[in-house]
Amino acid sequence: MTKNTTTQLIQEVVDYLIETDTNELSNWGENRTEWLKQGGEQLKGIDKVIAGDLRIKKDDGSIGTYQAFRVQHNNACGYYKGGIRFSTGVNQDEVQTLAMLMTLKNSLHDLPYGGGKGGVHIDVRKHSKRELKEVSQAFVSMVKNDIGPYRDIPAPDVGSGPELMDWMTQAYKELHPNQPFINTFTGKSIKNGGTKGRGESTGIGTFLSYYYLVDAVLNGSLDVNDKHADKKDMIKAIGEKDDVKIAVQGFGNLSRAAAIAAQNAERKHTVIAVSDSRSTVYNENGVDAEKLAPFKEENDRLPNADELKEMGLEGDVLDPMDILTLDCDVLILGAIEDQITGENQADIKADILVEGANGPVTSEADQYLTEQGKVIIPDILANAGGVTVSYLEWIQGFTNEVKEKEVILEDMSKRMKKVSERVYGSYFSSEHDESLRFLCFKLAVVRVIDAMKRSGKII
Repeated sequence: MTKNTTTQLIQEVVDYLIETDTNELSNWGENRTEWLKQGGEQLKGIDKVIAGDLRIKKDDGSIGTYQAFRVQHNNACGYYKGGIRFSTGVNQDEVQTLAMLMTLKNSLHDLPYGGGKGGVHIDVRKHSKRELKEVSQAFVSMVKNDIGPYRDIPAPDVGSGPELMDWMTQAYKELHPNQPFINTFTGKSIKNGGTKGRGESTGIGTFLSYYYLVDAVLNGSLDVNDKHADKKDMIKAIGEKDDVKIAVQGFGNLSRAAAIAAQNAERKHTVIAVSDSRSTVYNENGVDAEKLAPFKEENDRLPNADELKEMGLEGDVLDPMDILTLDCDVLILGAIEDQITGENQADIKADILVEGANGPVTSEADQYLTEQGKVIIPDILANAGGVTVSYLEWIQGFTNEVKEKEVILEDMSKRMKKVSERVYGSYFSSEHDESLRFLCFKLAVVRVIDAMKRSGKII
């Protein structure tokens, strides 16, 4: 999604809330319309953009210059929160869009945060560790007066990770020697105050958002409106299969964890394909994500056909985009944005699509696939495992109580289950023929505007 499509959807939600009697707004009284209009305008705007060029001396003696941004979207529900990505795709529009989505994601999941996002336009593969450390420190210098444990709390994102968060934490500490620093960044390494389980939390949460959808249908507790009966029947049929076929796009931290979670789930799932930016590994009888993961970690790619044989694995090596159109029940989109578009939407065979990445389905494709009877679990619902565990890390920084990975992931799972059950219950009982994305936006927008109302940001 772009900033324009995100703001357009926010406006559509606000217009819907103004025109429709909903339980969420039953106690708002006569000022309801004005509050919605004011709140909607604030949500379509941006609180602050910090932008600049980071300059470092590279290993070869030349000067490297990198565009950098930190966007603070809205803090009605709490401190700004969102990752910092190091990628050649970074630009101001992208970072603003992601900051807006973070506001809505944190709101939907009842986290005490607003939304923020950061980015540096850089190809991490073409830079040494020393150079990346210098860029990280320069980024902190740029935003030093705008972040902090009670203001704006960054975290890892695409192209960054615990090591970069450690470097940034140290840089912040040196710039603010007499101030609290440990909770300024989350997603740090364990030895520097990070939380166990953070690395796989987003991927596990992504898989669970789908798993809880099937649970909600199979346990028979849903009040299903006739408008959603066909989709309920489709989901039930998938849940009752002896073996659910699942394909997982991307094989970074998120997708590896999602694929392994699928393989180890109580109901049988066969991961028939995984992919990265170079290739797809496919086997209709199943690929072993746990055996492929170490190879990917060591080589930064998936194995070719000969290497698969050497590993004792069977499978075909296909083009990376082929994974999107494979015949499967569930497709987890864990790579990058804009993967399913108007050009390939008609070729999608999966009945359930799960957005582990941010914005992998364009608005055009989302509408088309929804009309075709497919279910798309949107990013702001599906990929919140990471920010949920970041919240637990933030709490850990205040209490100094370090919990084991199993405890952290169980806590995250319970929180995501609670939100998922609320969302799916609202979706299936609704008499309106709306998508899951629209519903998630609606629930999130209502909570943020209600927070604005209570805090006096709108009157």
